[in-house]
Amino acid sequence: MKPIDNFSFVKNNQVSRDMTNLIRLYLPIIGSDAVVVYQYLTSFYDNGQQLHKIAEILNHTLFDLPRFENSLAVLTGMDLVAFYQELDKYIIELREPLTPEHFLSHAVYRRLLERHIGDVAVADLEKSDLGRVRNLSKKFSEVFSDTGEIDVQPMRSKTYFDLDSFKQRMTIDGLHFSKEKEDVIALNNLAEKFSLTWFDVYQLAKETASHHKILPKRIAAKLHQPKSNKATELSREEEIIIREAKSSVPENFLAKIKVGLGAVTTTDKEKKILSDLVEMDFLDEVINVMIVYYFKRHSSATLARNAMMSLANVVSSKKATTAEAAFEALRQHGRARNQKSKQTVSSVPDWSNPNYKEQTTPEEQQKLDEMKRQMLAKLGKGGE
Repeated sequence: MKPIDNFSFVKNNQVSRDMTNLIRLYLPIIGSDAVVVYQYLTSFYDNGQQLHKIAEILNHTLFDLPRFENSLAVLTGMDLVAFYQELDKYIIELREPLTPEHFLSHAVYRRLLERHIGDVAVADLEKSDLGRVRNLSKKFSEVFSDTGEIDVQPMRSKTYFDLDSFKQRMTIDGLHFSKEKEDVIALNNLAEKFSLTWFDVYQLAKETASHHKILPKRIAAKLHQPKSNKATELSREEEIIIREAKSSVPENFLAKIKVGLGAVTTTDKEKKILSDLVEMDFLDEVINVMIVYYFKRHSSATLARNAMMSLANVVSSKKATTAEAAFEALRQHGRARNQKSKQTVSSVPDWSNPNYKEQTTPEEQQKLDEMKRQMLAKLGKGGE
């Protein structure tokens, strides 16, 4: 966009110049710059009769171009303006601010306003509760026939995230928000960005929840997973591990491995490491691959924080969001680390490779063989 660019208004698109709802409901959210631009557009609306220059808006509002573009973006995001482009000009369509009733019934708008002015101030804007009185109003079907000429649609925003239904399912499944106001906004944005229904988002929230807590960033990671996982050819042992990694939560996955290594319990420190990885927005299947790779490189039967965080950095740098992608990222990392010493590195623990050989005593080799057998038995049980 340039100041010399042309724009026009949509014909027959006059909106009310009453700024009451704009100031009471929108101003705390969109800020004074966006309000000024909206007031300019409604004041200079000419029913689409002629072309104007963007410079006219800049001159009158005393805004530079970036400031105007930012304000216009905010207005379109809040559905107060729609902005279009033809070959040689832009087109501006004005929208009415929502009434208090419709604005406060919009779950995301309400929570945005609460964040800026507080719950009490928002509650003061609500209409009186008529739930205790008898409603004598007629339904549309009770007033008009099937061929009625009037077709009045309720005003609604571009998107509608059904928070009430979402929270009802949360109660049934025992889920909870970490920070409700922020989480609701994030969930709505995901629904809008990926064209999902509230139930679609809920299914993903349930799948990616950890310890019954909904984590929107893990939902986003799940949505950004590639549609097809084209990894390099996998061995039978790798397929077993990936299958188990995709079907287990990290604590259960780690417990199975530790049993195979002769350790009975998962320590509190290990649980904290897994919890931190979840908070870093890694999906369960990716965390499980990190666990496998850790035990490939370390003889200890207990996870160590520094080593696990190092693997997390590798996976994160490669933006791996699937078990297959995590395997490939760690495989490449292992090869790079061992090029200098010219060692061949497998993507799975050495004890799971049928061709694995090492300079060990017969007693040590017998112990490693038994460890391999127990480990694969635990991971492959019930999965074949």
